[in-house]
Amino acid sequence: MAIIGVNRAIERPVVFEGAIAIRRTMNLSSSFDHRFVDGYDAAAMIQALKECLEHPATIFIGG
Repeated sequence: MAIIGVNRAIERPVVFEGAIAIRRTMNLSSSFDHRFVDGYDAAAMIQALKECLEHPATIFIGG
């Protein structure tokens, strides 16, 4: 069982391609019931979700 919260996107200063730039960023919050979900598997799922959100075109590429 898991709960994933998507926070609102806001503009923040970040390092982008070696320079400081204002970029829109969004935080994800997650909570897992570790009686059912191993921490490694939960972290891997969050990383996969992050990649899909950062590069949505890859959702359509088989793999």
